[in-house]
Amino acid sequence: MLRQMLVPVDFSVWSHHAARHAFDMARAIGGTVTLLHVLEDHESRPPDLEAARTLLRDLSLLARRPPKCLIVPTRSVFTGHDPGTGDLRGGVGVKDGVASAILAVADQLDAESILMGPHGQGNTEARTLGRVVQQVLLDARQPVQVVPCNTHKPTLDRWERTLANRS
Repeated sequence: MLRQMLVPVDFSVWSHHAARHAFDMARAIGGTVTLLHVLEDHESRPPDLEAARTLLRDLSLLARRPPKCLIVPTRSVFTGHDPGTGDLRGGVGVKDGVASAILAVADQLDAESILMGPHGQGNTEARTLGRVVQQVLLDARQPVQVVPCNTHKPTLDRWERTLANRS
């Protein structure tokens, strides 16, 4: 059973679909979701941090049960977070960037699964996995689910049908 799911988000359409998929799974099986945004070096200014907080808050409104929300810089050491505010105590020690930050947080939180979209911010027509997704897939200790995104069809139909059939 997946009690703890980690969803790295970069606010692309793919991470939005992965978050919605995780929320639906949590609703169906009773797990919890943690949304994670990793601030890269060029995003570490206060306006970027506030924008990330706002976007995480907006994304978390899609869940029936509010997820935990974390914003982690790619530098320094992750020592945990304050569950009430989502603020960090430290960051993540990173050698290889965003993928290492995601994996470090997953290990610290004892996440049982990582759910992510196939791409980050980039070409919407690309037919290959993004660089961060590839690195997470290669180095993760827990299962990684890459959530496909078809922008022409709603992705939640199968979950809605499954939940409706259980009633």
